[in-house]
Amino acid sequence: MVRKTTLAMSVSALLASAVPAYASFDIEDCKWSDDHCLLKGDPVLTPGNDSRDNLLRLLSEAKSFALPVQATPADITRSRDFYFAYHPEWDAATTPATAAREAPVEESSLSKQLAALQLDPVEIRNDGELENRFVSNSADSVSQFFAALLADETLTAEQRHALARARSGLYSGATDEQLAASLETLPAQSTAVQYKTYLSGAALFYAGDYAGADRAFSALIDSNRPWLAETAHYMLMRTALNKSSQNSTGEYGDFTLDRIDRPAAEQAQKAAQAYLQRWPEGRYADSARGMLRRINWYLQAWPQLAGLYEQRFQQASDAGALRGLVIEYDNVFGMQFYVSAVQEAFPDAPLVSYTEMLRALRLNSDEKPTLTQQALDSSKPVFEKSGKLALWRNLQLNLWRATNNDAAILQAVKPAEKLPAHDILAFSEQVLYGDALMAQKQWPAAGDFWLMLLKQSKDVEQQQYVQARLAATLVYSGNAEAIFAPDSAVTNLRLRSQVLKAVASPERLRQQASQGPNNEERTIALHTLLVRDLTENRFGDWLTDRKLASAITPPVVGKAFDDVNLSVFDWNGDTAGAGYVCRSLDKTVQVLSQNANDAHALNCLGEFFRTTSTHVDLWKDSAGNGLLGAAIHRKEPYGQFDRQGYYQQVITSPKAEHEDKSYALYRAIMCYAPSGYNECGGAEVDKAQRKGWFTQLKTQYPGSPWAQKLKYYW
Repeated sequence: MVRKTTLAMSVSALLASAVPAYASFDIEDCKWSDDHCLLKGDPVLTPGNDSRDNLLRLLSEAKSFALPVQATPADITRSRDFYFAYHPEWDAATTPATAAREAPVEESSLSKQLAALQLDPVEIRNDGELENRFVSNSADSVSQFFAALLADETLTAEQRHALARARSGLYSGATDEQLAASLETLPAQSTAVQYKTYLSGAALFYAGDYAGADRAFSALIDSNRPWLAETAHYMLMRTALNKSSQNSTGEYGDFTLDRIDRPAAEQAQKAAQAYLQRWPEGRYADSARGMLRRINWYLQAWPQLAGLYEQRFQQASDAGALRGLVIEYDNVFGMQFYVSAVQEAFPDAPLVSYTEMLRALRLNSDEKPTLTQQALDSSKPVFEKSGKLALWRNLQLNLWRATNNDAAILQAVKPAEKLPAHDILAFSEQVLYGDALMAQKQWPAAGDFWLMLLKQSKDVEQQQYVQARLAATLVYSGNAEAIFAPDSAVTNLRLRSQVLKAVASPERLRQQASQGPNNEERTIALHTLLVRDLTENRFGDWLTDRKLASAITPPVVGKAFDDVNLSVFDWNGDTAGAGYVCRSLDKTVQVLSQNANDAHALNCLGEFFRTTSTHVDLWKDSAGNGLLGAAIHRKEPYGQFDRQGYYQQVITSPKAEHEDKSYALYRAIMCYAPSGYNECGGAEVDKAQRKGWFTQLKTQYPGSPWAQKLKYYW
């Protein structure tokens, strides 16, 4: 097998860096191309996924390649880290730096060549930082040239030395004029002159003189030196290709296909085809085929380009190469069809057609998909011809779901008696059936179906995905209690945590806090319960419920559970506003349990919430939970503090001491500092009311430190 080299540029690398990704309608929070960025979409084929996720899952399954997916926690009942969305910790991961996709030339090999050519060692730079046409002026391409010199027996040792020295100069940035001057003593009729012509063409190419480079390489296509003839043919293609795009970038670095020089691109296409016809398995054959994809992109020949990608997908040799190819593909098709989606299949390209038509099923601003039934029907023959009718069927099911034709899905799909392993199309079809049941609010049937599917699947991702849908079904049906039954199939702590925080009754929270399956769940339940006791004015219950913390040993601490840190309730009052003395939270709540209108205790409870920001945090584990997020949504979520309400209660209390009332006025005004928006919770009051508080503080309590401290209202 002929060794493929870095002179044959990686078109994947070029295309991946040419334009931004257009795979998803969301702003990227993790670069999909980074090795540490794992798949964050759902484990089904759905329009809502990043289209790269969909394509990579389909292709990897067919080739039995491992997918870059999140690791499964050792115990899903104690972890909230398994979910289908971006994980912030991914960005903290480090990826070993690589100079280039191709393995760089071994320094020892180049050193041996330098010694054989009687040259001093050259300084090897980081070739991975080279861009555009300069990517081939690498240490590896230098080594290729040296190898050709050493293999050519028609050259004298002096000629090899001079030519090798000139190539080293080109690697360091020498110009055509400098190279010509260093080689002017070469015999006119010698083979060495052909190598000199090649170096001249290369120097002109890197200088952007494409006309001059074309003349030099054209003079070598019939060379009797095999390496020169093949490389010159290849460089003719690259020369025309780079010429075609030299004016395609605007003033601000924006690339547009409309600025491509079409005649030059067509010339590059002919050169690539000529090279492949003569050297179908040549040194640069893979690169030439990749360049043909780029050329068809430049020519906006979308059907032909789709066919080339379809072929290349099948040829990917490993998971890394496949991922790079998917990135390249999306940068091309994603940019072109991001706004105007594909609505008809490309001939002989069912996978590309499927990917783009699935993208076209995303709902627009009118809550309608771009893809129509008529367009889908007209594309069916493409899938039939290629034996990929299952892809078309998936599009049909997704179109029905997008247009709320759930009855059609329920009629077309039958619940599987046995779920095939490693068959994402089959699993996706079953999920659409379950979603149709949910859309029709057939809650008992949907719950039974998800339980059945959960038992059938042996895939961890699929199991967790189905758990979220089962949990959502139980919440929608008013049976959230079943999630916490001893034999519950919903074991993922993240899902249970969300339901505890958003839906569970105080009785359920109390039970999970005392009898939950592990300390993690007990902590979540107890923290939620204690916050709700305070925000819902159950002060006596708080004093009793607080004692449950002693049974959670060891305490659950750390960043993963910093939203439910029970130590926050150990607040001792020291962080209250300077000059305003508060006792501990325990003492404060004791007072409120006896008199819920005690002005000083209400202010101090406000200080607890102000200085700790304690609340039921629904954001912490809200991402990537599928339909559960919508199921648990409340217009007014539980456990959100209302400090302003405490202050208003004190302000209007006839029994409040001057110190307490003046402090409450001060804090109520400060709720709107400095933005003018309420940061204390509760309903926003208008500016006239805030002015009234300010006036009341200044006129009724002029000697108060709070009146003296406050200069403005907002």
